[in-house]
Amino acid sequence: MSQTLYRRYRPEKFKDISGQEHVVKTLQNQLKAGSVAHAYLFTGPRGIGKTTIARLVAKAINCEKVKESEPCGKCSSCTEITTGNALDVFEIDAASHTDVENVRENIIKNVRFAPNKLNRKVYIIDEVHMLSTSAFNALLKTLEEPPEHALFILATTEIHKVPETIISRCQRFDFARIDKAELVKRMKRILKKEGVVVADDVLAEIARHSGGFARDAESMLGQVLALGEKEISMDQAMLVLPATTAIIVEQFIDSMFSKGAGETIKLLNQNLEQGVDLKHFLDDVISKLRDQLLETVSEGKALVSVDQLRFAIEKFLKARRHINVDHLPQLPLELAIVEIVSEGARDQELAVGNSTSASLRGAEGDDVKSRGNHVALRKAVSVEKKIEKSDFKKQEVDLDIQETQPLSSRPSEASGEISHIRDLPASSNNSEALLETVQEETVFDSVPVISLEEVKEKWPTVFEQIQECNASLPLFMESCEICGVKDDHVELAFEYDLHVQAVNKEKNRVLIEKVLEKVLGKKVKVRALKTEKKESDSVKDLLEEFGGSVV
Repeated sequence: MSQTLYRRYRPEKFKDISGQEHVVKTLQNQLKAGSVAHAYLFTGPRGIGKTTIARLVAKAINCEKVKESEPCGKCSSCTEITTGNALDVFEIDAASHTDVENVRENIIKNVRFAPNKLNRKVYIIDEVHMLSTSAFNALLKTLEEPPEHALFILATTEIHKVPETIISRCQRFDFARIDKAELVKRMKRILKKEGVVVADDVLAEIARHSGGFARDAESMLGQVLALGEKEISMDQAMLVLPATTAIIVEQFIDSMFSKGAGETIKLLNQNLEQGVDLKHFLDDVISKLRDQLLETVSEGKALVSVDQLRFAIEKFLKARRHINVDHLPQLPLELAIVEIVSEGARDQELAVGNSTSASLRGAEGDDVKSRGNHVALRKAVSVEKKIEKSDFKKQEVDLDIQETQPLSSRPSEASGEISHIRDLPASSNNSEALLETVQEETVFDSVPVISLEEVKEKWPTVFEQIQECNASLPLFMESCEICGVKDDHVELAFEYDLHVQAVNKEKNRVLIEKVLEKVLGKKVKVRALKTEKKESDSVKDLLEEFGGSVV
């Protein structure tokens, strides 16, 4: 059975290592000077060369024909280490040998004896952070003062789990992810040996998806080569590569910042249904947002603000950590989208608020007229209350009617409502007629600024402008019912408490009121209420659902 690419082309010399120049150079200098340490600690992400370099060190210190710190790769020592048959090189997986007894049997007791064949014994302990506390304690003394013929190389992906007492006794090397350009160069060397031509954009896509991990990149390249073609294009490679592309990512980001949460979540789920890998997709989105952030900071481009980009990256990074643990893997990403869109909408709200204020200042005359009509109607109610008194006095009526008179020169939609009061003679004989007229035109202590019919008629325009101002609020507003207009309040009914609370939030309520004022030309307030389903309606629904009649 043929080996996978990353095993077949595992570097046999230091010069074949991709990236990690700082580690390679330091180790080679120590090998040249004969000052190799007794213990090393290699830390860094998976698949970037920690174990490979550990084996190269084992070869270099035991090679029979070492030249310029490079193992020859041909002598018996190098061959045995390469094939895993060297009796003096021990590779221990700490994940499956965690307890103290394994450390005592495999390391502490064995290390005292001289090498069987090679110059030095080498212990490579992979995933060392998995050892138990007692195992670490048992290893501590041996690690601090090992025999001259012993060399320890510890490797870990989680350095924070390794005790400080262990770290302090080793020379530590931090491995970094491999640059994309370096990964592309490495894959091209492999392809040359394989005799296959793969398009450059395919190699770039593999490098991007690998996240800087050589093993992942070579695994994906192996999948592409498994297509069995001598020349492979992007269209062919996409049959086996994760189905995320730059175009899908750009569409997603554009939707998030321009079309709102609903459309973006819908687009996300469409992509997932088409086979897009969620983790790779989110990684690509984060990478793209990072590029946009750096571009915005360095070049001053402001399609999306720095704060918006920063906030989006933070939320997506948080969502990335929860993808594996949730029953619905896309849920953390969907919640992040809602938060990002809501946060981004605040700037738009402020901008619209300023624009609305400017429009209102430009139409100051209309605003004054509207307020004047409201005052006039209030005065009409005042007249009505005075009429109710048994000791109605003619001069009081005269006074109140005169107070409303100056508004007669201001034409308005409400002027007809008080015209009858203004035209009546100021006589006590007309008090009954005046009372009847006022009662017909007004309701006690409730004089609407605007009619319910007018609000309903212009509501589509109101809803459309709210959509332009806020990305998430329309999701709640779609289910509302305009249930009444009382005084200067427009009442909106919702079935769920969550929607009521969202609309009654000050920032949302103020936005709706500003849009209403802009569309209607009158200042109104908004109040969200929860609809209560009547018992009779519930019974009716049950009868319709199951069939039957009330007995």
